[in-house]
Amino acid sequence: MIIEQDLIRLSSEARLFKGRAFSFRSKHSIGAAVLTASDDIFGGCNIESIISGLGSCAEQNAINHAVIHGQNCFRALATFDKKQNFPCGVCLQYLLQFSQIDNTDIEIIAFDEAGTYTKKTLSELLPMGYRTEHNLAALKEYSGQKR
Repeated sequence: MIIEQDLIRLSSEARLFKGRAFSFRSKHSIGAAVLTASDDIFGGCNIESIISGLGSCAEQNAINHAVIHGQNCFRALATFDKKQNFPCGVCLQYLLQFSQIDNTDIEIIAFDEAGTYTKKTLSELLPMGYRTEHNLAALKEYSGQKR
């Protein structure tokens, strides 16, 4: 369960990373932050590319930021935008892979610039997402290894 202090921390980090977005084409900056099972928070921003398809979403970058630092179990993901926007389907599916490690229904919080937010769960936003059965044991084993 996400408490008020978690919401404050997530909003603050996602807002900070929104300011770091590399959005020269669309001018649409988005920030994101993930809260790990160990209560660490990692941020990410969208990064656009001059070559279509090479950019990356803020949500994926926040997840990757956590993974780079050895964290792969998540309790929540927050987005920060002018208005409340939930992650795209690709980002939700990416997050679902990590949710399978510890069977967590990750909370997704969409913040706007006014500080208001809406909370949903990953299963609410992606009820029919692809869940691996063939690779589940390998996914869980790999996530527990120290690298």
